[in-house]
Amino acid sequence: MKWPHILSLSFTCWLAIPGQTQPVIVLSTNWPEALVYADSVLLGPARYHIFRLPAGKRMLRVVPPEGDTWAIPARTVMLPDTTADTLQITVTFRYHYRIESVPSGARIFVRQSERQRFLGETPFWDAFEAPLQDTLYLVRPGYAPVALWPGQQVWNRHRVYLQPLETSVPEVQPGGPTVRRRRWITYAALGVAVAATAVSVHYKFQADRLYARYEETGDPTLRPRIRALDLRAGIALGIAQLGLGVAAFRLIFR
Repeated sequence: MKWPHILSLSFTCWLAIPGQTQPVIVLSTNWPEALVYADSVLLGPARYHIFRLPAGKRMLRVVPPEGDTWAIPARTVMLPDTTADTLQITVTFRYHYRIESVPSGARIFVRQSERQRFLGETPFWDAFEAPLQDTLYLVRPGYAPVALWPGQQVWNRHRVYLQPLETSVPEVQPGGPTVRRRRWITYAALGVAVAATAVSVHYKFQADRLYARYEETGDPTLRPRIRALDLRAGIALGIAQLGLGVAAFRLIFR
């Protein structure tokens, strides 16, 4: 998937600092939480707006903040060798949406007035030039539909737990041994939850280490590996949560 972006530069002479040889950067962006680097030197969060460019630096990078936003590529601006005292730079990120459901495979629709448009299926990941303005509906056969407000930040992530339309058949049936024989299902669900949690933590730690390298080097070849590890961690976490849900349901309604 391509992640086009909008970068614009304009040069002015206001905000000049007497005797200063390096220009001042005036940054405008729709993601104030992003981090600003001059080459590999951290200047600070984008919300500071004004940065002094270190001597000898000609590349400005606006990097997504730490967390699960690693799949969003950094925006890079090559600064010209100019005598201007001030550089005004605008960096605009696209609006990213990640929607997951447990279980997965739910169809996502956008409701627009009296019409609805199919958006995709969970797990869903996409980016748009403008934020989504309408309510989303998650629909899966056998489960109650869910309405979801998509959000209007640069990074919007949602995890939805779908509720079955019909409850399972009670275990209390004639003959006590039947209940005892089915206790293994609860233990198995707990075992799956513990194992899946361990796997999720393992993959998440690996993804975090690679993301730290990505922040230092800006190497784009690391992103597919990080995304694969994060996806595995998310799947394992979903399985763990499903296992805990099954175990809790059986313990409550036994």
